[in-house]
Amino acid sequence: MGKRVFKIISGLSFAFVLIFSLTACGSSGDKQTSLEKIKSKGTLVVGLSAATPPYEFHYSNNGKNELKGADLELVKRIAKQIGVKYQIKDMDFDGLLPALQSGKIDMIVSAMSPTPEREKAADFSKVYYKSTNVFVVRKNELSKYEKPSALKNATVATINSSTQQAVTEKYFPKAHLKLFGKSNDLALAVANEKADAMLVDVPTAALLIKANPSLAQTKLQYNDDTAGAAIAMPNQSSKDLKNTVNSAITKYKGQYDKWILEQVKYVK
Repeated sequence: MGKRVFKIISGLSFAFVLIFSLTACGSSGDKQTSLEKIKSKGTLVVGLSAATPPYEFHYSNNGKNELKGADLELVKRIAKQIGVKYQIKDMDFDGLLPALQSGKIDMIVSAMSPTPEREKAADFSKVYYKSTNVFVVRKNELSKYEKPSALKNATVATINSSTQQAVTEKYFPKAHLKLFGKSNDLALAVANEKADAMLVDVPTAALLIKANPSLAQTKLQYNDDTAGAAIAMPNQSSKDLKNTVNSAITKYKGQYDKWILEQVKYVK
């Protein structure tokens, strides 16, 4: 009787050890770091809003639509640093963070600033670029907007969830905001008198004025409270992914201004 009980217990013990071993082996894949997961699938999936030239925009080349922009050049370098291909998912700016949180994309490279609110939803890299924001108005009304007080009760167009929206709310709390998903829509709103002014960064302002000669840049410039543009990664991303991304930024940050100038020639 004793031997029989011993055999049963031994058998159960062996089965338990076997099950535990198989479970441990099966869960090893779950212990992959954020970087290892990207390497395993062989593709870096990046979200951006291709409506803010020269950072990211659509370019028609002999009837073929292409993505261009300084941010795309940075994406190429990061993917190369990781050793994988890259895939772009283009969406409205305010849809980027939800896509990151739901796992539809691996990171956001779209001139996004790490505000305190955004830092609750994502981990951010080092800053790779910072510009100045400027108000743009209709050219025939330029003299009207020499002082900030002229914008006190104005209707101002900005990109939804952008740092420009936050700047407008901070300095002009009584202004009427009109929020859009694309910078071209801002220009159309001002040109068609649906908004009095728009707030964009200086490179974007120059391009929108080039495409819309009825607009003009004011002297009213504002720095935002953020550090500048950084790359957003999922919350609690592993250290190896952050280090790899930051290493790429350190390596190529000095070239970003050059990429902006190079991309301007493709903007129509």
